[in-house]
Amino acid sequence: MTLTPSRLLKRCTQAIAALALGCWLALSATTAQAQPAIGALFQNILPLGGGVSVPLPEGSWKAIHKTEVPEGPSKWQVYVLKNLDPAPMVPLLVVRDYDGRRNWGSAKCYTQSGNGAFFLVNTHGTSSNQLINKCSLFVTRPKLEDLRKAPYITSDPWWKDVVTGFTDIPLLEQRNSVFGEFSVSNYNGRYIRYEAFLLPPAGLSSNQFRDNYKAGKISVEHQLLEGWANVLIEALQQSYFEKKPQTLLALNYKTDLNTVALASGKTTPAKVEIARTESDGARDARTQDILRDLEKAGPTMATSAPTKPATAPNQAAPVQQASAPPKPQAVASTATPPVNAAPSGPSAQEREAKELKAQLDQMREMLTKLQAANAAATAAANKPPEAAAPKPAAAKPIFANRKALIIGNDLYTDVPKLNNAGADADAMAKALEGVGFKVSKYLNLNEKAFKQALRDFRLNIQGGDEVLFFFAGHGVQLGAANYLLPTDIKGDHEEQVKDEGIQLQKVLDDLQEKKTKFALAVIDACRDNPFKGQGRAIGGRGLAPTTAATGQMIMFSAGSGQQALDKLGSNDKEKNGLFTRIFLKEMVKPGVSVDRVLRNVRNEVVTLAKGVGHEQTPALYDQAIGEFYFVP
Repeated sequence: MTLTPSRLLKRCTQAIAALALGCWLALSATTAQAQPAIGALFQNILPLGGGVSVPLPEGSWKAIHKTEVPEGPSKWQVYVLKNLDPAPMVPLLVVRDYDGRRNWGSAKCYTQSGNGAFFLVNTHGTSSNQLINKCSLFVTRPKLEDLRKAPYITSDPWWKDVVTGFTDIPLLEQRNSVFGEFSVSNYNGRYIRYEAFLLPPAGLSSNQFRDNYKAGKISVEHQLLEGWANVLIEALQQSYFEKKPQTLLALNYKTDLNTVALASGKTTPAKVEIARTESDGARDARTQDILRDLEKAGPTMATSAPTKPATAPNQAAPVQQASAPPKPQAVASTATPPVNAAPSGPSAQEREAKELKAQLDQMREMLTKLQAANAAATAAANKPPEAAAPKPAAAKPIFANRKALIIGNDLYTDVPKLNNAGADADAMAKALEGVGFKVSKYLNLNEKAFKQALRDFRLNIQGGDEVLFFFAGHGVQLGAANYLLPTDIKGDHEEQVKDEGIQLQKVLDDLQEKKTKFALAVIDACRDNPFKGQGRAIGGRGLAPTTAATGQMIMFSAGSGQQALDKLGSNDKEKNGLFTRIFLKEMVKPGVSVDRVLRNVRNEVVTLAKGVGHEQTPALYDQAIGEFYFVP
């Protein structure tokens, strides 16, 4: 076929459109899977790295603050998110991810359920001594203006830095809120805690809403909030522990929308007060009519008897299906119609009752599915392995798409020699071959050989490969960049190190350009500054923090400014350095995803190093997409 100018133009246009679509899809995947970064926008799901996520309430969410809260040998990674919707049910959210292992989760549900400050307390069928703990409860919070100055907040490490991120939330600045705490934890495993600031129903303060419940004056809004909490807890377990992202159902009850207008300067306090002056009797009558309609329409969802809001300590509150919500002795307020709105007639009331029942039915249906999925996952985890006849030893598998480059440099000529790097490289190569990697291993590479090994490896990588790069030897940070040192490095001055060293970021960029499915860089080079003892003020101890590209994970054997241990004292006879020996042990455990392997490595290294009075916290940078297993 002859390519006329018009046909050529058409083909070029099609190619450009296809390229643009591919770039958009790649960008969308990156945005959906990357760890939370300040300024990033999220909807439905908040990814936390390594396939782990948590569901988000309805709205458009912006990450506005990130901090760490130390606890024990590890810490909480804390993210503060703001809802950008103009009138959201949940304006503010705090997500706390424990970056380590904890023996037991929160005991608050089991020990303080009778505390007058808490209401709608629920253990979701778990007990304090089970392997999995679940807890949801609600308290009240003052307006943010007062919360940020409260002594019990400013003196509490759990909150004092977190609240500094509570800025530009006008909806909560001048009114109190209903505060929900939701947590799911595994014994000796991960722990997720989720804290939501919600608006109370229209015409009520958060304290009135709480007091009505504790007095047995149960409203439709109480039932909706309880059902939403049940769904959220089960969705947290699926999204966080089972790595199966879930989307939350919207929580819809009427709030005082006039307050939204007040915060934006569109109305006055006097108008807000008008909205609150409808008689309690009128509001109660409307709510009782809605509840009667719900009873006639059929069963709804409840998880505990609302007339007994406080649960006895240490007593689990199992989820159950009630035939209908109980009739309240006296009913708290539901929605207050907005100012100047037309009076609600019977048809409007019927529509409202129908919408509320549909919302409760949706929650019940979703809860049933999530509970079944979580029960199946728990049963599978607790199922004893089936006895099987011994199988003959199989040959080591080799997978064409698994490739590893291993380099260990011990014998430096102009900087101090090392003792473990070669042995670490040998052991790592053997372990990776055992799990199916085609390994290229090199020891004691000078500059020329080092760069040639990288070129050869890069040429051998294809799109979709699973790749691992391991380096043991000397490394140094110069400014914000990290350099891996060949054995013949002299380092008479900084520019010479930059020319002769191997810039780590260049290695990572090469892997990214090859469009690998998964790439892991493990760098055991956080030793003392190799140039320190020779009067050359070049670089500092350890390696500088870095950034992983999408699909990559990077792990350093120690954190910024720290030194990685080779030995745990004079009696330590292990031939491998501390970090590598732990890594080799953890990576061969079957059925453990790589993100869990790396976190297990970090936790054990921290513990062992502290045992000899040394601070060593391996640094992890995770932007992996999906899950990867050394041993499925």
